[in-house]
Amino acid sequence: MRVGLYLFASITLLMIVAVLAFLANQGNYDVNLFGLHLSLPVAVWVILPMAILLILSVLHMFYYSTKNFFLLRKWHKDALTLEEALYWSILQEPKEQNIGISDMQDIAELLSKSTLSPSAEILASNPRLNEALEILTKINNGEYVDLKTKKLSKQLSTSNPLTIKNSINRLAVDNKFTDDVLNSQNNYDEKVVKATLTHVAKTQTLDKYKKYIPQMSMEQIGIILNRVQNGENVFLDEDIIKQVVNNLSFECQDYVKLASASTKALSPKVSLSLFNSFQQKDEKAEIAYLYLLLEYEMIEQVKEFLDANPENDFKKLKMFYELKQTHSTYKLQDIMDIDSLCDDA
Repeated sequence: MRVGLYLFASITLLMIVAVLAFLANQGNYDVNLFGLHLSLPVAVWVILPMAILLILSVLHMFYYSTKNFFLLRKWHKDALTLEEALYWSILQEPKEQNIGISDMQDIAELLSKSTLSPSAEILASNPRLNEALEILTKINNGEYVDLKTKKLSKQLSTSNPLTIKNSINRLAVDNKFTDDVLNSQNNYDEKVVKATLTHVAKTQTLDKYKKYIPQMSMEQIGIILNRVQNGENVFLDEDIIKQVVNNLSFECQDYVKLASASTKALSPKVSLSLFNSFQQKDEKAEIAYLYLLLEYEMIEQVKEFLDANPENDFKKLKMFYELKQTHSTYKLQDIMDIDSLCDDA
């Protein structure tokens, strides 16, 4: 209700009634009330109840208007708080928010423990929420977003999924970031460190990845070996192979994969010497050594090795050895998949 219009209409009505009452009776009316003698014009007595009603109604409206004002102010404040909760939930960093209105408390509590990932690109009317949605979309699409310029680098934790994915996205566009991560690993989530080492294994050559070998897992070493087997010149050398074997726990198939890669990166003499030393220390390397002997067609040495290890059952390699004695033109890869050599060792 428009209070000003109400007051104007009410006062106008009072004046009209007062004038009409005065024209009808211009005399006074006396009243004795609680020892007080009041003598007022009849017109005043006529409009007095109306005036009292007007005053009370104005006070009533003032009371509820004030009450509604503070309630709306509280709603507005809580709406802004919910907006803040939505913002951080979109950025995968839910935070506790204080809500005064009980009807909103359940929503706020849910948002404080939830993250939001819209299934489609949406455009919000609120600029701040729009910014959060834009950041989320870009990072999920594989783009790198400079969170410092958004003043979010210190607001989002290192374990935040968006921070992790954004850091991984950065590897593709910032060559210096690799060293930043691996030289300050405590500042990054372990997933970022792992992805960085994998990135190094996939893209760098020996001069770049050598210093990170002690930190690499078998999975990352396997990537380097696959690159060697695929003909990439990543400069795998004897020292690297020794370091890898010393740092990691190798299984039979790991040794075979390493031996296969060494045939492309090292001379036969160096490869055989290395894997001879490996198999003397670890029986899991025996098949890899035997594989190299057959690969380099050192038949006499194969016979000596088999005779020296009669307790071991190298079924597939023995079969190839026997075949090789009669059909010397065959290569091991022509007969079997080297990845299966350890299956029945």
